[in-house]
Amino acid sequence: MNYTFIIQALGRDKLKFDEPLTLHTYFKLGGPADLFYEAKTLEELTLAVQAAILYKVPYLVIGGGSNILVTDTGYRGLIIKNKTTGIKLKGITGGVEAGKIDLKEAIVQADSGVPANLLIRYTLDQGLLGLENMLGLPGSVGGAVYNNSHHLKNLFGDHVIEVEAIDKLGEIKKYTQSELQFDYDYSIFHKTKEIILSAAFQLKRGDKDALWSIANEAVKRRSSTQPLGVPSSGCIFKNIPLADAMRLGLPAQAGTPLRSVGYLIDKAGLKGTRVGGAVVSDVHANFIVNDGTATSQDVLELIKEIKNKIKTKFGVSLTEEVILIGDTILST
Repeated sequence: MNYTFIIQALGRDKLKFDEPLTLHTYFKLGGPADLFYEAKTLEELTLAVQAAILYKVPYLVIGGGSNILVTDTGYRGLIIKNKTTGIKLKGITGGVEAGKIDLKEAIVQADSGVPANLLIRYTLDQGLLGLENMLGLPGSVGGAVYNNSHHLKNLFGDHVIEVEAIDKLGEIKKYTQSELQFDYDYSIFHKTKEIILSAAFQLKRGDKDALWSIANEAVKRRSSTQPLGVPSSGCIFKNIPLADAMRLGLPAQAGTPLRSVGYLIDKAGLKGTRVGGAVVSDVHANFIVNDGTATSQDVLELIKEIKNKIKTKFGVSLTEEVILIGDTILST
């Protein structure tokens, strides 16, 4: 593949060659990227994407590196690491009394590369209600919008009112809330594959201390139910369809059948199952962890084994939530 023109466009001194993607993913797995570029501003991010489109170079934008699995062969093309950092109050409603701003509602805009946790902490410090249950969320704002990240019944997209993105032609466009098609683990960007630049959130005023209390409880829940501190991408599979949950007579929560894949994997006796250095977590069965010796191929083979056993035992076809990057070869 000829990279001459894109190297000239982005600058050889700003590019890394054959960069190990193990350094840039939560899983600590994956082969090298031919080209690797860090975009620290929205202008740099836009330039890199537009250059890749212009010179017909395969490209992929990554944020924090959660929810992705890079194959051992790596990526033939340009990986753009989104390290944009902007967060600002874009608009407020309220009044001024006795020299103090009586904030009732605010619009917060964040660049897509901002760590989701940093945005959440910012809103908590401003006493803004809406994202407090998300504290501890891994990855970036862009990734959280793309997947409509969730914690319990709280959806990240519920508070997004506008998103700016780059389309496949390199043009910048805006989406309103109603156009984003948010659903469970889904946004319109799954279909369009456009690159998210920034997102605006509409948040109401709340009690700062009460919000921090809720947020800290959310972190405690994560700590007790997820394998933190070990390499993992987060949940491997999407929740099962409601029809399957009802057919299996799974336990109900608030009158709704449990759709947890982790519950089925646990009931199938798969906790602790390993392929090489990839292991089904004992803490949460929908997590696969890297014990420090795993390869991406180990993870892929373990995913295949889990899917086969769940299909055989329960008649449920699992769908991956983790995003696969690169070419795969699975044993038969």
